[in-house]
Amino acid sequence: MKQVNADIRARTVITTHQNADFDAFAAALGAAKLYPEARIVFPGSLNRNVREYAALYGEDLPIVPLRSLEMASVERLIMVDTADCARIGDFGALCGRDDVEVVIFDHHQGEEPVKPPFVRGENWVVSGEGAQSTFMVHILLEREMTISPFEASTFALGIHEDTGSLTYPQTTVRDAEMLAMCLRMGASQALIERYLHNPLTDDQTEVLLRVIDNVRVERIQGQDVHAVALSVSEYVDGLSVIAHKVMELLNCEVLLQAVDMLDRVFVTARSRFGSVDVSEVLHAVGGGGHAQAASGVVKGMEATAVVERLLEELSGLMTAMPTARDIMSRPVRFITADTEVAEALVVSQRYGHSGISVQEEGYVAGIATRRDMDKAVRHGLGHAPVKGIMNRNFVLAREGATVEELRRLMVDANVGRIPVVADDAYERVQREGRARTDDVRGIATKTDVLAAYQEQEARQQGAEVRATGVDACVLRPLADVPFFGRILHAAAALASDFEGVYLVGGSVRDLLLGQPTMDIDVAVEGDGVEFAVRLARELGGRIREHRKFQTAVVVLPPEILKEAPSWVVKGREPFHIDVATARAEFYDFPAALPSVEHASIRQDLFRRDFTINAMAVSLKPEHFGSVVDFFGGLHDLRAKKLRVLHNLSFIEDPTRIFRAVRYENRYGFRMDEQTRSLARACVDMHLVGDLSSARLRDELVALLSEARVDWTLGRLYELEVARQVHPRLATGPRTVKLIQYMDEAVGRLQVTDEIVRWRLRLAAVTRNMTHDELFLWLEKLRLRHADAEVVRSSVVMAPRLRDQLLDPLLSDWESYELLSRLPVESVVFLHGVSQEARVRERIERFLSDLRPRRLLIDGTDIMSLGLPEGPAVGALLRAVRRLVVEGIVRTRDEQIAAAKDLVAAGSDGMQL
Repeated sequence: MKQVNADIRARTVITTHQNADFDAFAAALGAAKLYPEARIVFPGSLNRNVREYAALYGEDLPIVPLRSLEMASVERLIMVDTADCARIGDFGALCGRDDVEVVIFDHHQGEEPVKPPFVRGENWVVSGEGAQSTFMVHILLEREMTISPFEASTFALGIHEDTGSLTYPQTTVRDAEMLAMCLRMGASQALIERYLHNPLTDDQTEVLLRVIDNVRVERIQGQDVHAVALSVSEYVDGLSVIAHKVMELLNCEVLLQAVDMLDRVFVTARSRFGSVDVSEVLHAVGGGGHAQAASGVVKGMEATAVVERLLEELSGLMTAMPTARDIMSRPVRFITADTEVAEALVVSQRYGHSGISVQEEGYVAGIATRRDMDKAVRHGLGHAPVKGIMNRNFVLAREGATVEELRRLMVDANVGRIPVVADDAYERVQREGRARTDDVRGIATKTDVLAAYQEQEARQQGAEVRATGVDACVLRPLADVPFFGRILHAAAALASDFEGVYLVGGSVRDLLLGQPTMDIDVAVEGDGVEFAVRLARELGGRIREHRKFQTAVVVLPPEILKEAPSWVVKGREPFHIDVATARAEFYDFPAALPSVEHASIRQDLFRRDFTINAMAVSLKPEHFGSVVDFFGGLHDLRAKKLRVLHNLSFIEDPTRIFRAVRYENRYGFRMDEQTRSLARACVDMHLVGDLSSARLRDELVALLSEARVDWTLGRLYELEVARQVHPRLATGPRTVKLIQYMDEAVGRLQVTDEIVRWRLRLAAVTRNMTHDELFLWLEKLRLRHADAEVVRSSVVMAPRLRDQLLDPLLSDWESYELLSRLPVESVVFLHGVSQEARVRERIERFLSDLRPRRLLIDGTDIMSLGLPEGPAVGALLRAVRRLVVEGIVRTRDEQIAAAKDLVAAGSDGMQL
């Protein structure tokens, strides 16, 4: 076999039959999830609809061109959707070789399937489903593997295509079940509708050709509406199929098709993106259906009159489609054409871009993709200028271009990034054939376009959204949220002068969950400090500026807190608002503190820990209350799923592991399989131990302050995080039982208000440390001295009192003297770690009976009896305290009388 540029080695390769359809493509995707080290290599061409789908959405899949694979490196061949080695092209030569293991996933088998001779029995996985995609989804779900909305869409396309949308005779119950599961996991109906293929009959083909010949295009609200009216002499069935095909062939956004047959006009309407509810449009002529597909039959009108009536109706109902201006990423970062490839790659990686724009003498010169830069570095060309590998045949779009126009440009030019230029500069750019860098307003990527389509689907499903290319909904009425509504309304009144103002962070999550929130974090696209100055002036507060970091704190006046919920008043006084300029963060090494740069709201949200914390609420008046969700946080919130935004999240900041465990415990969420694996990998790389002391302290304090920590400690034990923090840190089952016992004892002994919960629990998890180890570790954490003393007293001092408390002759006073020297947390800790009933009884008597017996006099009272200031005053007070503890005196008068007797008794009395 001839090898051309065979520079990629792969030990495990996934392949399928030539002319791969969606079922084969989806099955390969499923196999790639089962064998994450594998590469997908197609042996021949893909069907057209599959090829277009892969061109737009398959950039992140491990697909390798056949010509780039070093065939001799293959040690395992995984065949999907076929068991015939004659159908897999050059890979057929690997079947039967002793040094190549073959694995088969296939569903093309009769009642008595025959195993191919070149595959071992355990590697032959055969099913009787109508689609191979069905069985792959079944396997993934059985293994509890996460399936993303994109993957679910791909599997759904495979099932639809190989089962004729569940209509073919070989369709099984499992096909329907797995298709339903794909929908539950977020499969996009818009994508499925766009890429499915339906065959036509001869009569339908003839009508289709006439439709195409007669169709006209009307531009309404920035969208192309295809409209056609014609007459046929005989009845033709399946006009909806024809409409579907017209939509596919002409890339229609909206189609109105009216066919006059048998003295009636049969109307079919389609809306590809749900940007207009065509069922509502067809109500005008007595039709109906769904938002994306509707039909009707009209009598007494000609087809042309029906179309004109529908166009008139459509112009009043149609909403504007998202444009490049709405979805593009910004700001645009340029490098010069002479920049070295290695440096350009670093810049691209730093900003998380799949490519980067190149400028030369103030003009856009090209786009360098990550793939090309990676390949150049692999060939030792990292020192070469990036102009040698950049793509000069880029395309440009105007800000007003619709997402459908962007999609067409990307598919036609086979590009993943399109620079977007200002509308007023577009004609000049087209005329001159080049664009100045200051003409470029943003970059539209494949991800942006896909997100816009997902938003359109969300609109169809009834969510109110704003045109930002994101999944979104609206919090209504945001201005009426108690206490916070007034603040957010004030922020909205000031937001018009700024490009974007957003409520961000945990407060968005808590508002969506209906949970109490104590934080207001605002991100500003623009000058965040200037916005904070105006907000402080509006609310009558004061401001603390941090110009270096472009952040500020708005401290609200005390009178505003009168309206605040109780948890706000208790949690923070004075209450404040954190305002920051939208920024991106970069980590120079694992566990390092981040460096920051100005960025768009998308980049600002992308730097956050989990998708559920990477949402924002727009405070701009025109979009007030609109939830901006670029990364699927709303979906994860509903699914109670914790998911990181990118694979290096825990490596960049290992404290996120503690936060993930805390959210699991607090909200009942669970990390998905990928996130859990990434957390475990971070632990295995020993990065948790590299955390700065203050960050580790803050996370431990927050984690141990939760109402319950059973799940938290168990998860830390499972992930082996505790061992990384300190080899003797205890988070196992015995520690969980100890903390449960102590939590119950705190309530039963009525000392809840005196206990700092996290200090007591920290003592429990550090109880196995030696005195020296504990001292050094607490010093490393930089705990406050008072907090560290409580923990040390609990772990080191309290257990030493156990033997004395076991003494059967110990009096109440002696017991009081021993235990009163300890902080309350230490006493409760001793109660928890002691197994002896006598020790626990003495502690319970101390806390519930002896300790509440208060000394009601002080040194002033003693000196008023004639005793001079000095050590004797303290000695006498101690003697009275003993009488109080022993129950001999109780009231203040009795205590003063006892003091008089002691003064009169002289020094002998002092020894009581």
